[in-house]
Amino acid sequence: MRHRSHEDIDMTGSTLAAKLAEARARHRLIEVLEPADIPADAPTAYAIQHEMLRATDARIGAWKIGARAPDALATGAPIDAALVYASPARLPFDAFFRVLVELEIAFCFAYALPARIEPYTREEVFDAIGGVAVALEVVDSRFAQWPNLDPLAQLADSQNNGALVVSGMEPYDVVAPGFDFLTPRLEFTLDGVPIAPAAFGNPAGDPRELLLWLVNHCSRMGLTVEPFWTITTGSYTGAYRVEGPAMLHGSIDRIGELELVLA
Repeated sequence: MRHRSHEDIDMTGSTLAAKLAEARARHRLIEVLEPADIPADAPTAYAIQHEMLRATDARIGAWKIGARAPDALATGAPIDAALVYASPARLPFDAFFRVLVELEIAFCFAYALPARIEPYTREEVFDAIGGVAVALEVVDSRFAQWPNLDPLAQLADSQNNGALVVSGMEPYDVVAPGFDFLTPRLEFTLDGVPIAPAAFGNPAGDPRELLLWLVNHCSRMGLTVEPFWTITTGSYTGAYRVEGPAMLHGSIDRIGELELVLA
């Protein structure tokens, strides 16, 4: 199997990457999504993600991955390192077109996993997990018509990522034994008021299973999975719409806590 190189993944025939880069740079919504710019398939959407990163001179600092069900196909997107913030973080509310927030668990690997011909096994990926953290994703979109938008266009647009706030990483081998990755004890508040639903859980099930997809996705694209990447793995709380400046606090038992002030 031939790996896709960085030179390969810009051959999409789409101008969407340039439009997304301009929307970010000028903080201006894409008012109309032209039919020709809707990605033809998932590989095209993934290629556009990387085109957009190159167009903005961005460096990958994190990934967001998720799935709608434990047996559903995972999806993911790289996140610009400039959009990854250590907690406590303070960001301007009007830096986003809209603000929805999600509380998640993030991971990092203990060492690099380079691209290779043969797929990585689940055992290899799990053995490489080095750290675990609490993450808060700000969900946003560069499209005016969001959420009434083709899912492949959303995938191309960094899967609707606006920013990622992360707590300190805790050693995975300390946290993982006996930890409930399906329904961990958590709190999520907006200005001190709880916003986590009474019943919660990651729709993908155990989020660690998504890491195997990510490693092999990157390998197929010729990318080394770096140990400095933060990999966030889907919401436990759903997406909560924030209407104005506020303080958000999230915690997951045995992992840590974080804070985001939207000013």
